[in-house]
Amino acid sequence: MTVGALIKQAASQVGVPGLADRLIADASNLVRLSAGLAKDSRVPTRNKIIFAGVAGYFLVPNDLVPDWLPGIGRLDDVIMLCIGVDAMLNHVPEEVLSEYWQGDRATLETIRSGVHTATEFVPDKVMRMLYPNQLVP
Repeated sequence: MTVGALIKQAASQVGVPGLADRLIADASNLVRLSAGLAKDSRVPTRNKIIFAGVAGYFLVPNDLVPDWLPGIGRLDDVIMLCIGVDAMLNHVPEEVLSEYWQGDRATLETIRSGVHTATEFVPDKVMRMLYPNQLVP
């Protein structure tokens, strides 16, 4: 599956209109943002580890749930993508994001909102494990 197709599938699961188009159009801004955040000492190490772990997950050929299973086969990919992006966009200081984001601010907020909505489907136990010092509803 291509990255663009995965982004479109993830965005359709979240239900935020225009999210996939914005993600694809701002792919270079997202790459630049991710690279900057990965190197920045103000970003918590935990977030960098989560992001790197998710990136590594996509490099491994085997999934938690095989992609060929109808209906749920790509669900683990969507969840992992959202967890990784959420770690870098919604759990870092605002001023750090602003420093590295070179695209339209409304686009960044749409992406952040869509990813946050998607992570609401991640079990609370998992989110508490990822972010033990933050309140998880």
